[in-house]
Amino acid sequence: MSGPGATGGVVLRVRGVSKAFGAVQALRDVNVDCCAGEVHALVGENGSGKSTLLGVASGAVAPDQGTVEIGGCQLRRHLPAEARRLGLGIAYQDFSHLLELSVAENLYLAAPSQSRPAYGRMGAWAKTVLGQFNLDDIAASAPAGSLSLAQRQLLEVAKALLTRPKVLLLDEPTTALGPEAVEQLHALVLAQARAGVGVVYVSHRLPEVLAVANRVTVLRDGVSQGTFEAASVAEEQLVALMIGRSLQLAFPERGLRGSQQEVLLAVSGLRGERFGPVDMCVHKGEIVGIAGAEGNGQLQFLRALAGLEQAAGSVTCAGAKVDTRSPFGAMRAGVVLLSGDRKREALFPVLSVRANTTVQVLRQLARFGVVGRGRELRAMEELVGRLRVRMGSAEQPVQSLSGGNQQKVSLARSLLRGDVKVILAEEPTQGVDVASRFDIYQVLRAKAQEGLGVIVKSSDPLELAGLCDRVLVMSRGRTVQEIPAHELGERRIVEAIVGSRAVGTAAVGAAPGRPA
Repeated sequence: MSGPGATGGVVLRVRGVSKAFGAVQALRDVNVDCCAGEVHALVGENGSGKSTLLGVASGAVAPDQGTVEIGGCQLRRHLPAEARRLGLGIAYQDFSHLLELSVAENLYLAAPSQSRPAYGRMGAWAKTVLGQFNLDDIAASAPAGSLSLAQRQLLEVAKALLTRPKVLLLDEPTTALGPEAVEQLHALVLAQARAGVGVVYVSHRLPEVLAVANRVTVLRDGVSQGTFEAASVAEEQLVALMIGRSLQLAFPERGLRGSQQEVLLAVSGLRGERFGPVDMCVHKGEIVGIAGAEGNGQLQFLRALAGLEQAAGSVTCAGAKVDTRSPFGAMRAGVVLLSGDRKREALFPVLSVRANTTVQVLRQLARFGVVGRGRELRAMEELVGRLRVRMGSAEQPVQSLSGGNQQKVSLARSLLRGDVKVILAEEPTQGVDVASRFDIYQVLRAKAQEGLGVIVKSSDPLELAGLCDRVLVMSRGRTVQEIPAHELGERRIVEAIVGSRAVGTAAVGAAPGRPA
């Protein structure tokens, strides 16, 4: 896929923007231009200033210095409503949907008042809008909360486009998308660019950036490292600019595993909503990947193993039966989930880094019912140091950390438990920068080498190919292929996912008990 060709005049001009939050200098004298018909990517590590720059451009954050122009007009009042009036649209990483309302109602509320139809015609209007953006697979009458993560992201983009913006800001739009949904999103983005919309595209996934963008601006520690033509810059160059040093783009080496492997986790006939029956096993020291197009039961299967989804069947860990009726049963058996939803399930945002890290192990840190602060800090500091968590203090709220560092804290809490046997990692590097991503890979591989089993559910085929010992591909709730280590590769996994969809569709009639 290639980016759009000719571009027009500048529709977003950011000049000399600086912004500090207390002692932290988030942006320093940053300049960025985005032209009509251009996809302009913005890349950098977590904490590099990308989100702050989007906040300034969208009117949500007032800069300390500098100016923003949208469609040739200066943004004088730093308010989101003023930015929208001048022609800016933004699709957020954290969705802005009202989950209890229907898709049609969400679109209706997002549309400018002058372009809304009569309320009674809302359903037909919403269906037409979805068709215009090639989102016919989303039902206008469906509750927004019932959509898959991929559908929610595409709906977020559609809402931003309802105002017919001159410039569209996309904040990590492919975080939860599989290969097929990424292609769908990119087709929508490129169609808007061809129509003359300028697109600012923020992403950690560098191959996607280079596939869709015309130009790329790199931020590091709030300072621009330059703007480059996407066609003339390599992924390795971008990584070096982002982190300030050369980084060997390699995953941790897979350990030598003998032919006689001890089964650690055994799953037999597990079935639940949208998946099953599934049979699989994980050996000691093994990392097993779960791949598949979005919505084929991978997430439900992983959460059932963690006791978060109702399921029937047999699960044993280290030879003992796992009670999957509740999360506590799974945790008592040594099966822990590293949730992909950090804010709602993995962390207590307002509590400190220390409290979030040690909350599940306070009993083992206590003596005579009293937790010693020194013992607690020592336990925490060893792990956060190993994971290279960037923080000012152990007492700062975890919500003040970047996304990658929040994910590391979540992982540290799981590893601090001394009884963990199996880690279930759901999108372990979702929204995480390049350097943090490899820190997480190193820790997961190190725990596997200590004898733990790891199951990784990821929408990133490259991640699965580099990290895992083998990959299971799911389609319509069942495992349809197993890719061994010697066959693993990004292309092989993508072909298996695409091929399994075709096979699954053809086989629906032959399997009456198969989930929809």
